[in-house]
Amino acid sequence: TAAQAGGGGAETAMDGTPAESGGPPAQPPPPEKPVEQPSHILFASDLPSECNEMMLAMLFRQYSGFKEVRIPRNGLAFIEFDSEPHATLALERLNGFKLTTTDELKLNYGKA
Repeated sequence: TAAQAGGGGAETAMDGTPAESGGPPAQPPPPEKPVEQPSHILFASDLPSECNEMMLAMLFRQYSGFKEVRIPRNGLAFIEFDSEPHATLALERLNGFKLTTTDELKLNYGKA
């Protein structure tokens, strides 16, 4: 009966071994881009050409801490808040917002 008990240990090892043999594939894939550092500035990209500072200001001013919108060139905008938590809330609520029937607001953290 002692041999049977030892055999039981071998069976349980088989349950856990597939993870060992597939070690490298079991690791998560490397991130495609570095994790963004939260900032008080948001970066909007791929904006439609009809989007202007007034439109974006009207959208973002409903969030506490909104300071200003800057559009350095068509398709890009920086939205500044007084603090990172205020910017984060706006990013979480407005990322993916439908600007037009075909365009969504794409937001990321900007560099402070």
